[in-house]
Amino acid sequence: MANHSLEVLKLSVLFDNHFFNGVPTQVHFIQNSTMVGTWIDEQGAANLSIGLDRIKFMNSDQLVFLIAHEYGHLVLKHPDKTIEIQQQYGIVSTFDEFMLSPDMKRDYSRLMREMELQADLFGARLVLGLGHDPVSGASFLLGETKSIQHPEGTLRVAKIKAGEQSLVAEDFSGTFNNLAMQLSDAEVLAALVPSYTQPIDSIDSTVKAAVESWPASGAGSYAGDTLYGFEVSVLLTIAVLACAMPRWWRKTSVG
Repeated sequence: MANHSLEVLKLSVLFDNHFFNGVPTQVHFIQNSTMVGTWIDEQGAANLSIGLDRIKFMNSDQLVFLIAHEYGHLVLKHPDKTIEIQQQYGIVSTFDEFMLSPDMKRDYSRLMREMELQADLFGARLVLGLGHDPVSGASFLLGETKSIQHPEGTLRVAKIKAGEQSLVAEDFSGTFNNLAMQLSDAEVLAALVPSYTQPIDSIDSTVKAAVESWPASGAGSYAGDTLYGFEVSVLLTIAVLACAMPRWWRKTSVG
């Protein structure tokens, strides 16, 4: 599991430097959960939650696609668009989605599913740029059923496969060359080992990742890309820096 968490952090460091000038996205590793999602907090900072149960059996292609997809939502500003859409339809919780009239539910679902498909194709470009196979990476979606917010997994994979030939791989060469700060594997792995309990109100801007335990009501659900303000009950571990050198990436990545 440590290797999977390390791979998520490397991808997050890379994407933060490539798209957001190195401004760190807070990564939440959630214990006993399959939740995955992105959101913007009250301070305007980007957040990424990764349920550890979600990624523990993923291969490298799948893990890269998952994180690339989630960053697709951030780059395309889908968290902000999601809030706008939910306000338009009076959505405050998941329950409200099911209480919409048939016509409103159809239109709301179309808007939400369109963002998923956009993030899929955007993520596929990033996957190609990192030398991975987007169709293989998206294969875990085949087990996903259709929901109000998500298209059926088989449709998502089919669209990626259909558009694969026209996808332009993202060029990360400049980003690799500009990653200047050195960070050893040992330091990253040590930072993923919970070592002390840190009060939630004491988190500073240097925190890159944390291993957390969230309320049982959120655990085990697939939040996709829309989170409704879950509260963190226990915050553990130390921060990792927001940059790493290309040698570190190439040494530990699987391509």
